[in-house]
Amino acid sequence: MKKQRFRKLLPLLLYFPLLLLVFVLQDTVFSRLPIYGAKPLLIPLSVVGIALFGGYFRGGVFGLFAGILCDISLNQSAIQFTLFLTMVGLAVGFAADTILARGFPTFLLCSFLTLALAAFIQAFDLLFFYNSNPVACWRIFLVQTVYSMLFALPIYYFCRNISRLHRL
Repeated sequence: MKKQRFRKLLPLLLYFPLLLLVFVLQDTVFSRLPIYGAKPLLIPLSVVGIALFGGYFRGGVFGLFAGILCDISLNQSAIQFTLFLTMVGLAVGFAADTILARGFPTFLLCSFLTLALAAFIQAFDLLFFYNSNPVACWRIFLVQTVYSMLFALPIYYFCRNISRLHRL
């Protein structure tokens, strides 16, 4: 009985270090390696992976924590990515529990849509309140989305393998 509880608890215990590792990589390593002024967003990819394999409850809970980490990392308003990634975790998790297949193509599609929405959220103030050049903003955020998608395969691999631990 205790062994079964530990098997179900093990993925939860391993998702937290995964989030912290992704946060450290995004905040310290890749923030110093911009490409055309764009830095990758890795935390939303981990939320999509956790929600896809863990369901809506795990996706929502880890989306909340990941959103807080993302707000800290990006120096954004304190609630922007917290709400966004919580909603992404809930939506992707619910869709994975009901209609989506749990595979790499689904992960890629959900990740791309999440990163595109994150880019729009980041560009919203610049475009509508500060009258920045829209072409420059969209070019940076397109590069950011593509740059972030380069890390989709390793994050997918870790999330999938962590979710399979309770089946051992």
